Amino acid sequence: MTKVNHPVELQSRIDGETTNQLVDLIMGASLADMDPRALVDAKKFLADSMVVGVGGVSNRASGKVFAAARKWDAGSKGRCGVLGRPGAQLSPHSAAVVNGFQIHCLEWDALHEPSVVIALCTPVAAILSEGQVGKAKLDDCLFALTVAVEVAVLFGAAAKGHPRFFRPSAAGLMGAAVAVGLLRGFDRNEMTQLLGLAYSQVSGTMQAHWEGAEALPMQIGIAARAALTAADLAQAGLGGPVDIIDGKFGYFNLIEAGGEVEPHLQKFGDPWKISEVAHKPFPAGRATQATLTAIMDMEEKAAFPMDDVAAITAYVPPLILLLVGRPYMPDMEAAYARLCLSCIAPMMIRQGRIDPTLFTERHFSVPEALLDAQKVNVVLNDNPDPNALGPQRIVLELKDGRVFEQDVIVPFGSPDRPLSREDEIAKAKLSFTAARFACDESSMFAVFDASDETTSFAEIVELFTKPIRADSCL
Repeated sequence: MTKVNHPVELQSRIDGETTNQLVDLIMGASLADMDPRALVDAKKFLADSMVVGVGGVSNRASGKVFAAARKWDAGSKGRCGVLGRPGAQLSPHSAAVVNGFQIHCLEWDALHEPSVVIALCTPVAAILSEGQVGKAKLDDCLFALTVAVEVAVLFGAAAKGHPRFFRPSAAGLMGAAVAVGLLRGFDRNEMTQLLGLAYSQVSGTMQAHWEGAEALPMQIGIAARAALTAADLAQAGLGGPVDIIDGKFGYFNLIEAGGEVEPHLQKFGDPWKISEVAHKPFPAGRATQATLTAIMDMEEKAAFPMDDVAAITAYVPPLILLLVGRPYMPDMEAAYARLCLSCIAPMMIRQGRIDPTLFTERHFSVPEALLDAQKVNVVLNDNPDPNALGPQRIVLELKDGRVFEQDVIVPFGSPDRPLSREDEIAKAKLSFTAARFACDESSMFAVFDASDETTSFAEIVELFTKPIRADSCL
């Protein structure tokens, strides 16, 4: 028999050196050694994710997803609550799909800006299921979430080009799977197989984002479910591919068009990236938030109605133009509208806020909305970074000749310009009102803040599935 000398790429195809480095970092993290600030920030953004997940009930498409999930669970006994749906119980996998959809569907969930990854929606959806059925403590879930965000951010931040796959679902799945593995107490081998099995299920492309399709947040729910599935399979002993990061068909050769992973491995947990996460103050794509911040700041200096506005021009990096520089259409879906700056900017001026209940065809097709949209221009600036969200320059011109200009480097909600507790409560009030979730948001935060390491995670979830009244915590 003739001996075949395989190419080097085949000889080393399952070495998985980079994967092993990542697993070492994951397994080396511990709750006892975790930076207390990171756990505080994880708690803050866990609450934010569940707040917007309640609001997601107001999205008409979420009812379709919930109806489908109930069919999947026909004949089985549900064990997991669903955000904003009192009394609803679904299986862990089905609940992950619905909760994941609802957390992201209003485009109101938190983002790690440097990596352009909405890093919490998929891990939180998976943790909501795993934490309930596994009877986890709150601190264990906060630790799992902190490490999950770190992993998701790594898969996003190391990318070199424009996203081709939807990073919140693709990178988010890798983080979510790690969170489930940590909550189940996986050993090193199980964690390695878990990552491979999660990678084998990565999905969710940018096409749904490009079209503004209802399927976009569905990709988050599917990814959260895949994290649970990967953990189930790893626990059952199934093996996955190992060289999943920089292998021939690894993440940065297939999902992303190249990547530089090593610098981000060196920064793993230094600092914990959960402390770099930004709130979205407004229920619209993060790419709209700089313009909305500028409008908010301009209106503090001088009040002006939308009818007096002659033009709004946003000078933006390539990614912003790609994400929200889309044409206004009177028959657009809500998912499209939340990513359309020509819709979002005028709404901010007319309403003084972005109201999630106004994303309907009835609102989009009114004559004044069509005229407003024509005043908005999105112009490419000279920033060469394909992943930059800023800085952006916003110029607002009034019909009387006045011009307001603002360079936005730090949008409202970023770590350097954070939401106050009053802002967080106001956000929860708007979210709960939109979902008709009869909960006193101030009381809910009071109970949430009082929770500690002895609190069960299931008790925390109940705050967002069973409305709390103002007198219930007195």
